[in-house]
Amino acid sequence: MISLQELCTYLDDLLEAKLIKDFCPNGLQVEGKKEIKKVAVAVSASLKTIELFVESGAEALIVHHGMFWNRDDYAITGTKLRKLQLLIENKLSLLGYHLPLDFHKELGNNYKAAQDMGWKDLQPFTLYEGYPCGVMGTFSPISVQEFQDKLETYYKHPAHVALGGKERICSAALISGGAHKQIYDAVRCGVDCFITGSFDEPIWHAAHEEGIHFMAMGHSATETVGPKAIGQRLHEKFGLEWEFLDVPNPF
Repeated sequence: MISLQELCTYLDDLLEAKLIKDFCPNGLQVEGKKEIKKVAVAVSASLKTIELFVESGAEALIVHHGMFWNRDDYAITGTKLRKLQLLIENKLSLLGYHLPLDFHKELGNNYKAAQDMGWKDLQPFTLYEGYPCGVMGTFSPISVQEFQDKLETYYKHPAHVALGGKERICSAALISGGAHKQIYDAVRCGVDCFITGSFDEPIWHAAHEEGIHFMAMGHSATETVGPKAIGQRLHEKFGLEWEFLDVPNPF
């Protein structure tokens, strides 16, 4: 058991939450019970996720996509009202870490995935406000089909691909979420494959014209990595029970 304040301070410091310019507030978003025995982690603070959180027996929910964004309407109505009602009525806390949970070089959505998949020579890939937001690395030469199979197994999600490169590859760059436009950064870095979550019509042409492989593994699927890593870290550090709230999302 730890206090809510200890939890917030630890995660804010670990993820450098107050240093990274973001599109949303990072850290505590809704305050609940003062003592935490169990945490739930998830990708997004959707209504379904919060309903599962209420049922989970956890006191705090840590998500990648929180409830509040810079251009939100100030009015608390509809679904947002229902979410807040559930949290407040059950005295539950919500914490959100967006870009900090992408950027972290140990527990983040990008570096953790690259490490899990055995990439070597990891280096920062492309910058946002001076912070590296992705990772690139190398691996033993492999056919592009074998590489796609590995990604689909890791993320448990089918790939949308534009295979514009060579048959065997040995390097890749990764940015989780909605980063398909960064394909040109991958081209400039000279990697064989660019991996992200989202895709759009022009990317098909870009991949074939620039001679690079592109693989979109799902915005949500690529952002399950960091929340799970945070849950495991809190268990190891404080002995907290944790649960990943798996709300299927094919996008």
